[in-house]
Amino acid sequence: MSRRTFGVTLAASALSCVAALTLAAPSEASRDGQAIKMNDDCQATSFNAVLGAGACVGGGETSFNAFIAELTATKKVEDWNFDPSMLGVRDGRPVILKNEGGETHTFTMVKAFGGGFIVPLNQLSGNPVPAAECASTLPDGSLAPKPPSPVNVFVAADKESAFRTAGLKPGKYLFQCCIHPWMRVVLTVG
Repeated sequence: MSRRTFGVTLAASALSCVAALTLAAPSEASRDGQAIKMNDDCQATSFNAVLGAGACVGGGETSFNAFIAELTATKKVEDWNFDPSMLGVRDGRPVILKNEGGETHTFTMVKAFGGGFIVPLNQLSGNPVPAAECASTLPDGSLAPKPPSPVNVFVAADKESAFRTAGLKPGKYLFQCCIHPWMRVVLTVG
């Protein structure tokens, strides 16, 4: 796949998810919950040159080429992560999602970890099969992001949102970013 084709595919997928962006205001949630940081290190100039204006609004240092090189070599990009990757929270308490990066991320509950809705990132990260909760396969074989929902939260760069655990039974739950599928959290509700 050429860099131009990759960029166009990635940009189209990212723009469709940003167009559907919805946020639950953290002020609606009690601040006594736990926090998860959504991190990335995108360099705006290089990411926006490939993906289009506004794809990265951060002040990071990782160029798009370095991002792709690390992803190709290791199946993940270390600076793109959820912190912590394992978290315990009391039943009914919110999880505050703090996007400290320059790109949009999702926090999506999945039955099993898998790929997201951006085919090139799925392939490079070794997640060729999208998690069912992340993407729908269109008639032409391309992927479309699942719309935002209470268990599929889109969080724009430098924003916060809240995920509510009310209604979840005690147990372990898997969450991932449907854009960058190596970004994962195991959440234990107790």
